[in-house]
Amino acid sequence: MRVVFNEEQHTYWLGDKRLISVTRLLKKHGLSTDYSAVNPDVLEKAAKKGTAVHSEIEEYIKNGTVGFTPEFMGYLDLVDEIQFAPQESEIVLPSGDIPDTEIDKYIIAGTADLIGTSICGSTLVDIKTTQRVDVRSCAWQLSLYERLAGVKFDRMFIFHLREEASKIIEIERIPDAEIDKLLECERNGEIYHEPGLVVEGDLIACVEAAERELKIAEAVQKKAKEVSDGYRQKLYEFMTAQGIKTWETLDKSMQITRVDPYVKQGIDGKRLRAEHREIAEKYTTISQVKGTVKITIREA
Repeated sequence: MRVVFNEEQHTYWLGDKRLISVTRLLKKHGLSTDYSAVNPDVLEKAAKKGTAVHSEIEEYIKNGTVGFTPEFMGYLDLVDEIQFAPQESEIVLPSGDIPDTEIDKYIIAGTADLIGTSICGSTLVDIKTTQRVDVRSCAWQLSLYERLAGVKFDRMFIFHLREEASKIIEIERIPDAEIDKLLECERNGEIYHEPGLVVEGDLIACVEAAERELKIAEAVQKKAKEVSDGYRQKLYEFMTAQGIKTWETLDKSMQITRVDPYVKQGIDGKRLRAEHREIAEKYTTISQVKGTVKITIREA
């Protein structure tokens, strides 16, 4: 027996048993993005745009039909960036035959956008066209898809496709223990609550104070640079008009050198990968980046 997706009703069935979708599960337990404050008309328009882009990508993968939206072109750029080769699209999970004796084990189902390979190995991809990406919600979504697929992917990515610019966001999986807790809560009719962050002493307060101080310093630095750049431009104009290349103050505390316009050369990495992939791979360097945290300070 296989899981069947009813597209018209957007429901999943395993025989006579209705499974809860990953989307509904996350919303029920407060793990999905909250769009309650967004105008319904805006949400509907965004949903239609997302559906259209998904359809373009699926049509391209299955039949080679090239889409026309900027988001589709962004998809092609991201595919090239990580050399992504889709093997399946719009995959109903769990897939494959499920014995009648194991039906009771299954309570959720979902549809993954893309499964394939990339320079990172086996890869699970979800397409997002929203203005912003809720990384935590995406982590839950892709981790549940991975659980339903019954494999461990080498990498999980969000392809964030936007008209102005598209980018790849790597997603870290939710620990198996937390997924087990979520599913157990669903079985028991309870609401799952994510574990809170536990740190020593007043670390959080110290971090926030330091980050706010840093923001002030950066703002001061930005303003100082704007003033300095204005003075530098005036100096450049005077030195150019007077034909002076280098000059220093009488006490020799400061030397000023005029730098004339010049042509800067660089390598178009995206074009190089597209036209000469072997050469690009030969000269690609890989380095280990130290783990860190990203902090966003919001004004009250």
